[in-house]
Amino acid sequence: MAQPKTQLTFRQRLDELLQPYRGDPSQPRTGLWIDVFLILAILASSATVVIEHTTDAVRHPLLHQGLLIAEAAFTLLFTIEYVLRWYASPNRWRYPFTTYALIDLIAILPSFLMFSHVMGIGSEFLMLRTVRLLRTLRFLRLLRLLRILRHGYTLYRLAVVTRIYASALVYQYRLGRLARLGLISLASWIAGANLVHLIERLSTTANSQSPYASDYWESYWGVLVFIISGMDAPEPISLGGRIVVTLLLLVGICIVAVFTGEVVSVLVRSEERSGRMALKPPGLKLAEHIVILGRNDHLEKIIQQVHHALAGRHYILVVCQEAEQLPSPGPRVHGRVFALEGNPARDDVLNAANLEDARRVIVLSAADTQASPLERDNIALMHAIAAVARNKRIPLVLELQEPESLRYASSIQSADCLVSRSFGEMLMSQSVHNKGVAEIYDELMTFSPNTNEFHRLRVPPSLVGSTFRQAQEYFLDLDSEAILLLGIDGPEQQAYQDFRLCVGNDADNPLRDHVLTASDYLIVCAVERPGFEPHHPEKAWQTHELPRR
Repeated sequence: MAQPKTQLTFRQRLDELLQPYRGDPSQPRTGLWIDVFLILAILASSATVVIEHTTDAVRHPLLHQGLLIAEAAFTLLFTIEYVLRWYASPNRWRYPFTTYALIDLIAILPSFLMFSHVMGIGSEFLMLRTVRLLRTLRFLRLLRLLRILRHGYTLYRLAVVTRIYASALVYQYRLGRLARLGLISLASWIAGANLVHLIERLSTTANSQSPYASDYWESYWGVLVFIISGMDAPEPISLGGRIVVTLLLLVGICIVAVFTGEVVSVLVRSEERSGRMALKPPGLKLAEHIVILGRNDHLEKIIQQVHHALAGRHYILVVCQEAEQLPSPGPRVHGRVFALEGNPARDDVLNAANLEDARRVIVLSAADTQASPLERDNIALMHAIAAVARNKRIPLVLELQEPESLRYASSIQSADCLVSRSFGEMLMSQSVHNKGVAEIYDELMTFSPNTNEFHRLRVPPSLVGSTFRQAQEYFLDLDSEAILLLGIDGPEQQAYQDFRLCVGNDADNPLRDHVLTASDYLIVCAVERPGFEPHHPEKAWQTHELPRR
């Protein structure tokens, strides 16, 4: 039997790094930084074109020499990128005619023509030796902005993260109130300065000269002093001017008092919220986030596991009535988790949780120790039904306490139901016969860089036509990677709906004689995603798997 390739080649790894970032946890984080670097390079190179056009080369010769060197560096960088993408492409003959390859070529071609003219290479470029055509080439270099289209998802994610961070900052430090207070202060300053200057100018005579009448801008400085302290400012000579500055002095006292109160309130609230989960700002709209409805004793561990499973690429929102009291999940996860106070069964609360744009919903059984397990299951089912009524297509994970509750959850087609009590009973019985079984299950079910995880992979071409037993033996004999084959699943359209497992030495299991086809998927257990599985960016949008690297 021919052995499949278990390690990515240099070309495949290079192609994976140069692929536009799509938020898939299986993508290396290096690809994100490459995207950010290329976006900054595109914006910086476009800025050099604008600066070159708006400045005079005769007056600023050193600046234009620096811009020319920068343009040469950017052209070299984009040329190297183009060559590397061509080299790493799976189909090198077709790549130059793809949309993005043509955009890349159009982006660097004007720079090559311009440098050819500057160096005077060849008589065929004599036609370019006119100022008008050089200016045309200069503006054609702005076409490299089209290259940002390749990195659209990265820009979108950066915009989302910036918006969420700014909203949280504004809500936490009440920057909206402080901004309104600043606008009131600015309006009082401008209006007061103009009123004082106008009144003093009309009241000025030959015998009495006002400092606010002679210099217009001096009135701004004087009014500012009145608003802040009321001291060390010249006194107006007219009654109207004195009334205005008196009112401004009172306004200034009120503004300083309110500002001090706001700052003290923010400091006190920050101290009270220290060590607790951040609350979701009222106007913040999340997208592609994980929603957890309810809370219980293992909420913090679930947050940690989900964060590790998704490599921290998605926000987590906890919706419960005790959101104000939830502890922080830890410094590494704190910035990616928000809490929303309210009853998860209410429509307005689910609307505030942006359930329509969520990636997945987790419903936890209630933490009320006074209620019976069935009553807690009823509460969890009510939360699940409310979530499905809001978004029927969203994948949902439902935790239950009693197996009898499964029949009520059978009508929720998008839900994966887990009976935690059954898991506990099975682990307890296994631990009686085999010491250490609980630790093994804990290792298998924990997401971390050093533990095994479950992966759903397409059957390698070299294993098509082999039996499941032969595939198991093949993976056991592999020395390059530790892979354990556990079962098979159906086609992509029916993922995790008709999977079959074969664990242990059950010789009578008919799955062992199943002949693998190209439409089958393997369910394997491995520390990392096996190297023979090619990377598909579109899988980032398929919510039935949680890949990670």
